[in-house]
Amino acid sequence: MKKKLEYYLNLNYPIEVIKIPEDEGGGYSASIPALGKLAVVSDGATAEEAISNVLKLKDEYIKELFRKGIPIPEPAQIEDLGNVSGRFLVRIPKELHKALIKKAKENDISLNQYINYLLTKALYIDTFEQKVDEFFEVFYKYAHQVTETNYDLNFEFKSYSSLFSEIKSVKDKRESYLKAG
Repeated sequence: MKKKLEYYLNLNYPIEVIKIPEDEGGGYSASIPALGKLAVVSDGATAEEAISNVLKLKDEYIKELFRKGIPIPEPAQIEDLGNVSGRFLVRIPKELHKALIKKAKENDISLNQYINYLLTKALYIDTFEQKVDEFFEVFYKYAHQVTETNYDLNFEFKSYSSLFSEIKSVKDKRESYLKAG
């Protein structure tokens, strides 16, 4: 079921407000990062004015995305994770357990430290790859929109096509590499 425009307009997006240094003009800047880091940004003499301005822009931006059929990001649901202990039990095969102990000894650290290192590394690699995928998805979408306009923007379509196929090729190779293990 496709959601209606009013659904998106009524979502509660977190707003980020920062003070602009006086040497840069002063005032406040407000943005809605969930809609794209630089997609919805406004300013004002006061924080309240900046927020009011960014909320107006948010509505216009969402209406434009909806009109064009572009997926509208929803604000992330924040869960209360304040009650975690920092401990969890994981059952693994004996051979994997042995291999982890061996690697920990090679690095002269405890098994706990080594597993903590591996989990942290995996988490950040996963996050980085997700951000790269999101970037290319947005880049491709906007570049495609630019090349499909009715205006003569002097773009060489051939070079865009080769760029997109190169990006797709790299992405496909990475995906097959990850699947192969």
